[in-house]
Amino acid sequence: MTGIRGLNTFSLLIGLLILGMVCPGRAASAEVLTLQQALDVAHRSNPDILAARQEAEIARGRLVKARYWNQFNPEIEGGAAQRRFDAGGSDVQRSGGLSLELEVAGQRGKRIEEAERNLGRVEAEVANVERLLIAQVKEAYYGALYRERRLQLLRRVEDLNRRLRDASSERFRSGEVPKLEANLGVVRYSQSRKDTLTGERDHRNTLRELERLLGREPLGTTMIEGSLKAQPTAIDEGSLLETALHVRPDLQARGAEILRVDAETALTKRLVVPNPTLRGAYDEETETAGSRDRIIGGTITIPLPVFDRRQAELTALAGQRAQAAYNRSATVLAVQAEVRDASRSYQAAAEAVQVFEADAVARIEENFRFVETAYREGKIDLLQLIVVQNDLVSAQFSYLDSLWDYWLGRIALERAIGQPLEQGAHQ
Repeated sequence: MTGIRGLNTFSLLIGLLILGMVCPGRAASAEVLTLQQALDVAHRSNPDILAARQEAEIARGRLVKARYWNQFNPEIEGGAAQRRFDAGGSDVQRSGGLSLELEVAGQRGKRIEEAERNLGRVEAEVANVERLLIAQVKEAYYGALYRERRLQLLRRVEDLNRRLRDASSERFRSGEVPKLEANLGVVRYSQSRKDTLTGERDHRNTLRELERLLGREPLGTTMIEGSLKAQPTAIDEGSLLETALHVRPDLQARGAEILRVDAETALTKRLVVPNPTLRGAYDEETETAGSRDRIIGGTITIPLPVFDRRQAELTALAGQRAQAAYNRSATVLAVQAEVRDASRSYQAAAEAVQVFEADAVARIEENFRFVETAYREGKIDLLQLIVVQNDLVSAQFSYLDSLWDYWLGRIALERAIGQPLEQGAHQ
């Protein structure tokens, strides 16, 4: 009877393994964090994204400067001198002037265009940081769910092995089984206890990583709410690739850099045209005591671009333009490879989950009922029961691993196309 009672407990626990793995219960009063809440917190508080956004502010400052009416401030000068006359006496002679360099070849418009292109590039780079952050948060979030579900399985297996250890010890004392079975129960419980402790450590470490991404102190105390249940989306690799090439912000940043270099090149060519400097002057001249002449005039200064015609800058910009084009081509190839690899991995993971849910999960209970009947009829002993337990528990862990692989594949695919999968699949 003791063995049968332990087996009934085993049956109950296996049922809980199946029900609790995907949708575990939580205390109603516990404060939890959903995936959307985690993403919102990361957007507000993650220090990496906050730092990246400051790059956009820096670029906006550059645009503000480009929009100045003139890049050069006027210069004012003044002077005074004491003049003494041979015939006696002295007088103060004053002078002054105002000068201003003017841009005359449309440099201001080109400078504004270059600053706007630069801002577009930086904003695309910030969006790319956000794309990667979203994937990191999702991976940490679902990783924490996976580790939590795995820990629940490990704890239930530990509890099951504890019960089997106690049952085998009791049956040994009653003379029903040899010492070998009792020792085996103790060894199995010790191993399952070790696995539980390792699972607790892994779960806490995953929570710490999630907290770091949220901009919080990594204590491993955050509680999360969600489900690992897979809902595969039908995808078309060609459509996803087209979407990625259209929306990926890193690719947009590469294209924006080409446009920025083109704008800077146009500006540099305009800077070859010399800017004139206008100067207004005022001077006083005193020939004799009491006789003073006042002179007001102006000058214009135009530098002659004889030696420096921006040859070095234009040569460097030509190199930057070619470099930017090569970088964009390399990014296109990387995006294509990433989307193709991710889509195929996702499809394989989705199929694996569907196979489990269609066949293995439903048959675990059925197979266990057969084993229970066999054990009651004395057709198998405790050692055979342990073998069956290993198979059933291994199947549960395999199903859980397939769910984790599915979410890893889905997150990788969304990162590759640059947007949620449902969005990309319907474009």
